[in-house]
Amino acid sequence: MKRKGKQEPRLSNRNTIETLACILENSNESSGKASLIHTCSLDSAQFNLFKSYLIEAGLLVSTSEDGIEIFEATERGKAFLVDYYKIKSL
Repeated sequence: MKRKGKQEPRLSNRNTIETLACILENSNESSGKASLIHTCSLDSAQFNLFKSYLIEAGLLVSTSEDGIEIFEATERGKAFLVDYYKIKSL
């Protein structure tokens, strides 16, 4: 039963692979955490989980510039994106 004035919470239709691809696609030599969180519509906890997975898998690297953590897709990460988009186009 719906209450007047309250909206139902909306669930994302995005899956894990799409989220990983979003982070990798938007990770370049100037991508900070806040930018990726905003662009990929994540909260901090979600981002940290995906970031850890991507770094452990060798798809993403993290460096520090002036105390700011910067993320960049590795060659392996870029290859993942190529394969992801091939599969997505099928």
